[in-house]
Amino acid sequence: MNNTYKVLESDTEFLAAALAQSKVSVWFRLEPDPIGHMMDYGGIVEGYSPESVKIAGGRFIREQFEFRVYIK
Repeated sequence: MNNTYKVLESDTEFLAAALAQSKVSVWFRLEPDPIGHMMDYGGIVEGYSPESVKIAGGRFIREQFEFRVYIK
């Protein structure tokens, strides 16, 4: 299984993921931790603002989490 992923950071990347209906997972990662911990299996991006991202009915603060979309 290929575990290649892209970390979403910009509004343009969140928009592209939403339009493509890509599944996005939510990760918590501290700087010394190279992998991080999955916080939510996620789902489709339902909305986003400069402060947060709404995925599968939950809101996540952009500064506190990493949002990953897997590339097939």
